Amino acid sequence: MKPNQIDRIIRRVDRLPTLPIIYTKLTRLLQAPNTTVQTVGNIIAEDQAIAVKVLRLVNSAFYGLPHKIGSLKHAIVLLGLNQVKNLVLATSTLQMFQEFKSAEAFDMKKFWEHSVGCAIAAKVLAETAHLGSPDDIFSGGLLHDVGKLIHAIYLDEAFTAVIADVQENEVPMIESEKKILGYDHSYTGRELAARWSLSQGTIEMIAHHHLSDSSARITKEIAAVHIGDIICIALGLGSGGEKKVPVANTKAWDILDIDLSRLDYIVTRIEKLFRESVSILES
Repeated sequence: MKPNQIDRIIRRVDRLPTLPIIYTKLTRLLQAPNTTVQTVGNIIAEDQAIAVKVLRLVNSAFYGLPHKIGSLKHAIVLLGLNQVKNLVLATSTLQMFQEFKSAEAFDMKKFWEHSVGCAIAAKVLAETAHLGSPDDIFSGGLLHDVGKLIHAIYLDEAFTAVIADVQENEVPMIESEKKILGYDHSYTGRELAARWSLSQGTIEMIAHHHLSDSSARITKEIAAVHIGDIICIALGLGSGGEKKVPVANTKAWDILDIDLSRLDYIVTRIEKLFRESVSILES
């Protein structure tokens, strides 16, 4: 990567979109030692559209609760603060994506659907592998390709050339981006995640989800996002612009230690949760 190309993308970071206000408020609130369920509920209630979708998601098969939940306070008690934060992130990022115009060749709706699909797939894989942080992995999956969003908004002509190259020559997008832009969306996404002050674990999931850097340490969280991304591409759950289904890194499967006999169950659950969640979020 040439120094001037690195400087250019960093300069553009200064003009990148910010996280939705409600998510930022909620994150700060959850860092305070005296936060209560009531104060969290008050923050979410500031945006009625998000509050309604959070309740609809809470009552969906995604969480499989035995009884209908009618209040935000009750939902927060049952789900826990981190799960609620991720629900807000999913709903509020849709609003953020809808605010921006992107390169015509890049379908923003399908991109957001792919982001949600990867979040769900990574969470299902994390639960199947009995990882301790499936909700954090949901965030990593949701934002894994956020660098593409920045390329589509701020580098529309160059990114249109990237998409054309991917479609015509069937090369992985990260290879085309490096060839045409000088850097790929994992790098840009990492810069944006750092600007947003996201957790180091989330930043690493975004930066390394392609496992293209042989020197990077492959964590179980990164492996879940990597495999989840590929499953979504294979199933056609939205689109991040790829033409071909990437080959999964065998080390990722080994690290997750999931019996491949469970793959049918995993795929079935991902597809069901994806359909239901997208329907609720886009309504």
